[in-house]
Amino acid sequence: MTDNAWRLLVDKNSYADFSVSVSPAVEKAVVNGDAPPTIFLNVFDQDSITVGVNEDPEQVLNLDFCRDNNIDFRRRVNGGGAIYTGTGSAFMVYFVPTSHPDVPETTAEAFPKILTAFAETLSEQFGFPAEYRPLNDVQVEGRKLVPTSLKIENGVMTFRFVVNVKEMNTEIAGTAMPMPPEKVQDKVHKDLQSRFTCLEREAGRDISAADLEQMARAAVAHSFSYITLEPGELTDAEHGYAKEFRAEYDNDTWLFGKSENVRFGALTQAGDTIGRGRHKSVGGMLWATLVLRDGEVLHAILNGDWHPRPIDSVGWLEEALAGCSTNEADIRTRITDFMGRDDVEFAGVEIDDLMAAFGKALADQKPLA
Repeated sequence: MTDNAWRLLVDKNSYADFSVSVSPAVEKAVVNGDAPPTIFLNVFDQDSITVGVNEDPEQVLNLDFCRDNNIDFRRRVNGGGAIYTGTGSAFMVYFVPTSHPDVPETTAEAFPKILTAFAETLSEQFGFPAEYRPLNDVQVEGRKLVPTSLKIENGVMTFRFVVNVKEMNTEIAGTAMPMPPEKVQDKVHKDLQSRFTCLEREAGRDISAADLEQMARAAVAHSFSYITLEPGELTDAEHGYAKEFRAEYDNDTWLFGKSENVRFGALTQAGDTIGRGRHKSVGGMLWATLVLRDGEVLHAILNGDWHPRPIDSVGWLEEALAGCSTNEADIRTRITDFMGRDDVEFAGVEIDDLMAAFGKALADQKPLA
């Protein structure tokens, strides 16, 4: 391929499996130079759910309902929230280098730039008024059409679009993913059925695979100058990476890696107290948990569906809070110091947002069961 040619891959996988195998495999290959910059269009061949890398399935999913109804669910390696995808809808992912002049290097720049271009592409291709809604959605008159997630690390922007092509069963999706009231407090539409829409409904016609490929090509042309897309296939290296990632991420140890039972393990003892707090920021939902012992923070967990950069920075904040006194001012000081780091970006999440969640957790202390 020439320097201005990127690879276009088109395939069919479930969203859940793709997110824990093929997607990280292509990202790794592009980062390592084993594959060229890639645009991947994946059409879902079954219904499934993924939760974000910083989410606890026990907090955001109705696990009994999912298991009783054979709904596949996984925890992906990217940020964002729980997403239900139906058969026939699609996933478009940009795996592109930040060295390209049109590829943003920060989350705050990437969401408005890439999603405004994508919304304009949808309007031009299908004739309805799509628009960017901060922080990370494309909507049509207040109805969510395209939820997205983003990772910018190691010189590569991995931008993931879920394109709701077909009508979803909102009753099943809503039961599988119970929505906290804070999640919709700033939304025009409050229930799942009115909050979500699909491409076929808005376009007023069936959408074919060829339509989706044309959409992908037009969106790339709208966002990145001097780029052509050439059809390609997964490399042997990517097939190998996908197998490794599936073994690493398709198991309960990874799936529940952000849950209290796994995180606390044998750390707690009689006399410890625990508190939990939730808060909705512009960047997304925050779920804070604090375990206290002898006037200090023994352990902190911060879960949620926002988009931290880098992903590991969430753990850095949790570690920074360990050993802190239970004085709210001291907790604020540690959060402020963390948020002032040059190597951390919590787009759409402010110090006051974090304090709102952790403040509730501090005020809600109860004996550990």
